[in-house]
Amino acid sequence: VIKYFKHINFCGQVSDPVHHPKFITFLEMAYENNNKVSIHHASAGKPERWYKKAFEANTRARWTFGIDGLPEESNIYRINQDGKKLFRMMQVARSILKQKPVWQYIVFSYNENNIDQAVKMAKEIDVTFMLLYSSRWRGANDPLKPKNEKLSLNLYPGAN
Repeated sequence: VIKYFKHINFCGQVSDPVHHPKFITFLEMAYENNNKVSIHHASAGKPERWYKKAFEANTRARWTFGIDGLPEESNIYRINQDGKKLFRMMQVARSILKQKPVWQYIVFSYNENNIDQAVKMAKEIDVTFMLLYSSRWRGANDPLKPKNEKLSLNLYPGAN
């Protein structure tokens, strides 16, 4: 893979890519081969020392942290996620990586009123803030669907 592709995207749909036992080795190999690397991450299941080692293994990698809402509320959608820990690891990433990490924030009913606060938090720690809007609602009464119609239509001003 490293020899044939210039950009490698680590993104899990059922699990988080960081849980592969050779993940840090993959990051090192990609760094040595000058591959572009993107990591989409949301699990918070690794200790802080592991994160530091992963960030240092490939300082050019682009890390996207899926924290949907303020750190203390992100576990409402991402069950068992430790959003506070992931937020701290995003700060650690910012201090090590050559490019800004990304805070990916999917808009839901429980977090739609906290976007301004999250944007401010992202600016304070100097990370990129990215809003994502879903259209995968289970009907008009889906409890996670944002109440604000503008958010459902991707019309939020001031984001990104």
